Amino acid sequence: MEAVSLTGITPVQMLLENGLDKMKKDYVSFFIGQELATLTSLDCFISTSVDLQEQVHCVQKLHHMLEIMVSCTVLLQFKHESLFPWTQICIKYYRENPPDEKHVFQLPVSSALVKKFYPDSHPEVWKVDISSGHGPKEVKTTWQVSTNPPVEHMMSNNTGKECLWQNEIIKADA
Repeated sequence: MEAVSLTGITPVQMLLENGLDKMKKDYVSFFIGQELATLTSLDCFISTSVDLQEQVHCVQKLHHMLEIMVSCTVLLQFKHESLFPWTQICIKYYRENPPDEKHVFQLPVSSALVKKFYPDSHPEVWKVDISSGHGPKEVKTTWQVSTNPPVEHMMSNNTGKECLWQNEIIKADA
């Protein structure tokens, strides 16, 4: 066996390579163990054929996906049925994009999943977005209903009755 020089950046690089391998194995074990992904779907994140900087980016992506899944599991108590499609959305995004912890994922959530969080709450704003069509023919409609008026001076017309205020936005991309 050939001796490895422990001078210069060699030891640091070896430590980084070992750490990356360990972290990739841990993340892959989580996603496969929870049946949220397959080894094949995670291939692009665990490849060792790319340079170290790209491997670091891949570990950052895996970490961000894990944070999303753990947050949804612990804070929102979502089950596998919800987490699986969300994991696939995250994997698809991170296959094609660099690591970005500020990216806002728009994950589909049914009202049944969050029902337990709002029976005792009294929301001031309800909003729904509806999209139809694709590409240049896409039309997005947003309805927002609020218990507060859009501007303060409208409060003077309120005669003690509870009012609902509607705001509708229709946007067509051309």
